[in-house]
Amino acid sequence: MKKSLLILGALLLPSAALAQEGGAGAEQVSPMNSSMLVKMNTSISSTTNKPGDPITGMLIDPRGLRGAVIEGKVVRADHAILDFAFDTIKVDGKSIPIQSRIVSLTSSKGNEGRDDLDNRVRIEGAGIIAFGTATAVDEGAEVRITAWKK
Repeated sequence: MKKSLLILGALLLPSAALAQEGGAGAEQVSPMNSSMLVKMNTSISSTTNKPGDPITGMLIDPRGLRGAVIEGKVVRADHAILDFAFDTIKVDGKSIPIQSRIVSLTSSKGNEGRDDLDNRVRIEGAGIIAFGTATAVDEGAEVRITAWKK
């Protein structure tokens, strides 16, 4: 019975979104998928941005990383398609390399499933696809991502 519980605990442990490190309470991202909510610090648009342009945000969730800066780049900005990815979390003086994927978008005006041009959007492998001729995500918009440690 004890052996079964130990094995079960070992299997469940890696699926936690965060794992504590020793020291000043520094957090690290799980090597498995973690859901994160990011408040955008950068405004981006399919008409003005280019692939490689830097973006930043602030983590809202998970709580253990709340307030940490998250950085990334525009991957694609083409007509009604806008894709970007975060690749670094900066917390407690450390940079944590990550990979990420966009899951959902809430505009800076609080409209879920809409961009800041008030277009309905869908999220696919290509990123944010707007039902319009262009798309934009303004500072203050909230993006839900799935992230994992590189």
